[in-house]
Amino acid sequence: MDATHLHLLFNHVGILGLLFSACILLVAILLKSGILKRTAMTGFVIAAVAAAVTMNTGEGAEETVEHISGVAEAAIHEHEEAAESTIWLVGVCGLLSLIGLIFYFLSRTMPAAFYGLLLLVSLVASAMIFNTGRLGGLIRHTELSGTAPAPDSGHTAPAGEEEHAD
Repeated sequence: MDATHLHLLFNHVGILGLLFSACILLVAILLKSGILKRTAMTGFVIAAVAAAVTMNTGEGAEETVEHISGVAEAAIHEHEEAAESTIWLVGVCGLLSLIGLIFYFLSRTMPAAFYGLLLLVSLVASAMIFNTGRLGGLIRHTELSGTAPAPDSGHTAPAGEEEHAD
């Protein structure tokens, strides 16, 4: 498994892990559920680790695709710029969660404001990582950018006849 495969695999873990964990945290806050809060924080730590792996395999993935016909250097650059700012907030989310988990195991209580802050950070980080993933998808998935060739209808006119629209 090379850097490109790892990049593609771990980016999904980071994106979906962050989004699902934010949803779990929201439900946990509404239900005042400690186990769901810890579950969400564990998910944020896992998502942050996956995002770090994704970030560290980005150069290798770029080397794989940058010479492929139809891949725009501008799309790679835009994705890379978004990733560089996203990784910081995802890292903050993961670090806050790790601190929250450690604090829980030491004292079993956290102020409600901590979870509110974590939810806010996680929602912004989720939006940022989703956008970063979208930009990454545009590098090779032309169907997402609207630049894909029109699909072939599969219908061909018999020899000697022209097709015309009705």
